[in-house]
Amino acid sequence: MTTGVDAGLAERSPRRGLTAAGTAVIVLGLVAGWVVVYLVGLMGALWRFREPDAPAPILSIGDQWADLAVGATQVVVGAVAIAIVWFVRRRKLPAVWPARSGTAFEAALTWCAAIGAASASLLVLSRLDIVRFSFSIPASVESDWLAVVSALVVGLREEPILVALPVLLLVGRVPIWAIMALSGTMRGLLYLYFGGGGFLWALCWGAAAVWVFYRYRRLWVLIAIHGLVMNIQVFDRVIPSENAATVLQWVNILILFSALLWWITPRALEAFLPNTVAVRYGDSTVETTPMVAEVVLNPEKLDPDESRREPPVKP
Repeated sequence: MTTGVDAGLAERSPRRGLTAAGTAVIVLGLVAGWVVVYLVGLMGALWRFREPDAPAPILSIGDQWADLAVGATQVVVGAVAIAIVWFVRRRKLPAVWPARSGTAFEAALTWCAAIGAASASLLVLSRLDIVRFSFSIPASVESDWLAVVSALVVGLREEPILVALPVLLLVGRVPIWAIMALSGTMRGLLYLYFGGGGFLWALCWGAAAVWVFYRYRRLWVLIAIHGLVMNIQVFDRVIPSENAATVLQWVNILILFSALLWWITPRALEAFLPNTVAVRYGDSTVETTPMVAEVVLNPEKLDPDESRREPPVKP
C-alpha cells in the first residue's frame, strides 16, 4: 500500500531527475559552444603543447585581420548569448544571485591579487621542475599595431563567454565552486601553449575571475585588467626602446604583486592579531589594536599629565 508521503516522493522524484538532466544538458551545450567558438585557439594551444620547440608562427597582415575578425565574432556571440540568457532568467536571477557588493576598485584588487598569487605559485612549481611553463615565442607579424589591438581586446574575447555566460547560465543550478571549476578548466585549456604550467596558471586566475564577477558583478573590470594589465608587454612592439620589454614586464609584476600584498596584508593581520578592531572614518577603515583605537577615539588619552591625575570618582 502506498502512503501519501510515498506518493508525494514518487511525484517529485521524476521532476528532480528532469532538473538534473536539464542542468547536464545545459552544461554540455555550454562546453560544446565553447569548443566551437574557440576552436582555432584551442587547436593552436594543443599543437603548441605537443610541440613546445616549434618555431614561432609568421602572420601576414591578412592573417592578423582574420584573427581580429574571429575575435569580433567571439565578442558578438558572447554579447548575444549573454543577452538571451539574461532575458530568459531575468526573473529568477535575483533569487539565486546575491546582490552586488563592493566597489570596482575592490574587484580589480581582488582579481589582480589572484593573478599575482597564481603567478607566484607557478614560478615556484616551475623552478622545482614540477610543471613546465615556457613562454611561447611571440609570433612574427607584419603589423605591430594590429598585434597591439589584438592583445588589448583579448578581455572582450574571453571574459564575457568564459565568465559572465557560465555564471548567468548556471548560477542557482549548480554551486558557484562548480562554475569556477568549469570555467577555469575551459580557460586553462586555451593556455596550454605555455605548457602544463600554463593550464594550472590560467585555471587558477580563471576560476578567480568567476568569483569576482559573481560577487562584484563588474565585467568591465575583468575586461580592462585582462587587456591593459596582463597584456601590457605588447606595447613593446610599438615603443622604440631596447628596454621597453623589461620595463613593461616590471610594471606588470609591480601591479600584480602590489595588489597581492595589499589584499593579503589586512587578512594576515586579522589572522595573527585577532583582537584588532576596525575604526571607521567616513568611507575608510583603519585596522588597529584596542589600545590604539582607544587613543584614536579619545584624543584626551594623549595628555602627558594624565598619569599624575587622580582616577575619576564613580558616581
